[in-house]
Amino acid sequence: METQEELKPMVRPEENHPGQNQIMLFSEDPETAFQQAEALVRVVSRRCSGPAYIANIRGKQYPKIEWWTTVSASLGLFPQVVHAKRLERPDEIAYEARVEVYRNGQVIASGEAMCSNRESRWQTADEYAIKSMAITRASGKAYRIPLSFLAVMAGLEATPAEEMPVFEDHSPVPVSDDSATAKQIEKLESLCQDTRLTDLEQTQLKTMLKQGLTKKRASQVMDHFYGRSVQQNGRWERQTSGVLAER
Repeated sequence: METQEELKPMVRPEENHPGQNQIMLFSEDPETAFQQAEALVRVVSRRCSGPAYIANIRGKQYPKIEWWTTVSASLGLFPQVVHAKRLERPDEIAYEARVEVYRNGQVIASGEAMCSNRESRWQTADEYAIKSMAITRASGKAYRIPLSFLAVMAGLEATPAEEMPVFEDHSPVPVSDDSATAKQIEKLESLCQDTRLTDLEQTQLKTMLKQGLTKKRASQVMDHFYGRSVQQNGRWERQTSGVLAER
């Protein structure tokens, strides 16, 4: 799988001529822009969760194309397929696609990607499916450029799920020896009710609990909020302070 991405120069509003379309996603004021982004992430985390929008791949959460298109549409971003062409390769079905993302009639980002039946998952796929996946991957690549920071703010990986070598959806995480213990889950559910958490943190934590957590991930979350302690010479000693200690 090959992908390329390109970011078009952003046109600042004060540089626009009268009537020229603007492509700024948020306010020019950094504090206001961050608040607007947080507000959007809260809505996205609440409405765009679960296997329809997010893929669990090797214990990490990757946004699917449905996540990217929903978020982008809320910001007035829309894709357009420039081309989806078959590559001339002997004994291989391979397609390359290019997608551009528009806002108010202006291109703000683009992405290129390909899909081939040489990939293990697509060895027996029909040609139309291979072509479609090339377009899907190119779309995800194009969206990632202007919107990856929103995925990170939502507690997700910035890489579109379809770009991963093995695109598998395991949400929620099946119960196994590696799954979070009942005690860990109970502790995290109680943490959700802690008034010291921000709205965004509560939303992200509820999403993680809904999709499933491993023991390691649950421990990392608790260490982040409560701090970490280790047992030395029969006594528990705190090594780090969690973020809640400062609130």
